[in-house]
Amino acid sequence: MTAPQTRRPTLMVVHAHPDDEASRTGGTLARYAAAGVRTVLVTCTDGAQGDDGGDGKPGHRDHEPAQVAARRSRELAESAAALGVSDLVRLNYPDSGVPDSADDIDPRAFSRMEGEPVVRRLEALMREYRPM
Repeated sequence: MTAPQTRRPTLMVVHAHPDDEASRTGGTLARYAAAGVRTVLVTCTDGAQGDDGGDGKPGHRDHEPAQVAARRSRELAESAAALGVSDLVRLNYPDSGVPDSADDIDPRAFSRMEGEPVVRRLEALMREYRPM
C-alpha cells in the first residue's frame, strides 16, 4: 500500500510592481522559503514607469521605459533569488506609474484595465499553485 502524498505548503504573494517584494513582503517570503514552504511571487506590471536610477523620472525626456523595465526585471529576478522564491511569475502588464493626474495614465496601463481579465489570470494561477 502506498502512503498518501502530502502536498508541500505554498505561499503566494501578488504585487503590482517589481521591487514591491523587497519593500513589502521580502521578510515573509524569505522566512517561509527557509522553512521549506514553496513561495510564489506574482508581479503584475513591467515597472517601466519607475525611476531609471538617475535623473530620468517618468515623463522626463531622458526616461526610457524599455530600459527601466529591463533593469527592473533583472532586479526582480535577483531579489527573488535572494529571498529564496520558488516560482516567479511576471504578468507584464504596462506600468501605470504615479502620474500627476488620472488623465496622464496610459489607457493601456494596468490601473486602467478592466478587473475581470486580471482576476481570471490570478484565479488560474491560484488553481495552478494552490496556495495554502
